[in-house]
Amino acid sequence: MKSILHAFIGLTTLLLLFVGCGNEAGDREYQKAQKALQERDLIQARSLLEKSLRETVSIEAKIQRSNQLGLILWQLNEPQTATQHFQKAIELGGSSATLLFNQAVSLLDAGQLEEANLVLQNLQNQNPENPTIHALLGLYHLQKGTLIEALQYIETAQNKNLNHPALFSAHALIRLQNGEDPASIRAQLDQRTKLDPAYAPLYFNLAMISKNYLNDLEAVQNYVTIYLASSTQETPRQILAQTMLDEITLQLTQTEQTLNPAQVRSLIQKGTEKLGSNAYTEAIDLFRQAIKQDPHQRDAYYNLGLAHYYLNNFTATAAACQKSLDLDITFTNARYMLALAHYRANQLDQAEAEAQRLSAQQDARAAALLSHIKTARQR
Repeated sequence: MKSILHAFIGLTTLLLLFVGCGNEAGDREYQKAQKALQERDLIQARSLLEKSLRETVSIEAKIQRSNQLGLILWQLNEPQTATQHFQKAIELGGSSATLLFNQAVSLLDAGQLEEANLVLQNLQNQNPENPTIHALLGLYHLQKGTLIEALQYIETAQNKNLNHPALFSAHALIRLQNGEDPASIRAQLDQRTKLDPAYAPLYFNLAMISKNYLNDLEAVQNYVTIYLASSTQETPRQILAQTMLDEITLQLTQTEQTLNPAQVRSLIQKGTEKLGSNAYTEAIDLFRQAIKQDPHQRDAYYNLGLAHYYLNNFTATAAACQKSLDLDITFTNARYMLALAHYRANQLDQAEAEAQRLSAQQDARAAALLSHIKTARQR
């Protein structure tokens, strides 16, 4: 779950408790560090702040600079070292909620869960209605594996109008672990990227779901590529993503070389038979096997969408039919089911848009569907 937490809201700087004039010990290095930060040179800023701290005498300045050094170390993906500097600021007398918040986030990111919980409980006692604290407690329980409590805290934060993509991701991944359909979860996260396209962890999580649950290698390749394009620092997660991309690219190349069309057709045929006999779960498994062997099978995606539809998994239906359309934009059956799935999910704007596209393809089913959508809007 670290991919969710790492970019959650972000650590925040303390108000400047001490502003040096450049004459006291450590001030010159501190000013140089600020210039390095403006130039986004975190390595140089870290070195200068470390030197400044060694020379600084003022307690207030030590607190402020220890906090800032902790922020830099967290951005450099060194959360354990960051926690040490936040702790130093606390030991020197720093007690602001901002400093405690920074300490809690870095402890969570470092995997020091119980230490983080102690800080979070302290923060909650001071700020019982603060939605960010509820969100962090939710992420604490998510990392700990206590999913019911995680869901409660995250929903409380969301109900207090904290609508951060990290919370949306956490909420979705909890439901995934509780057994909700992976295709449906992926579709929801993918839709969220339209609202928060710059939030890189969404793409990392989408890649992991596509890889570990759906075995959709082309989707993994696409999401990881987007994630890496937005990742500006070489962190362990960035290295993992690059390694994953290299492996997936090789695997896709090998798949093209070893594809067995007859076996794929057999799997689709068997899946269609299961679909006809109302064995929808078995049909889903067979269509996924076919897609695993050949991700370019539009009919496999379409039939997968049908199977989900009969199980009332309308979000998963929409995701599968959209994939079918990505492979063949003229496939009217997939367009119709995509519109119908949106309609059944009460997503009337999306349903109408797809029905209009279906009408433009001169499909007779479009008129009836548009009529149903119009009636639904009048209810």
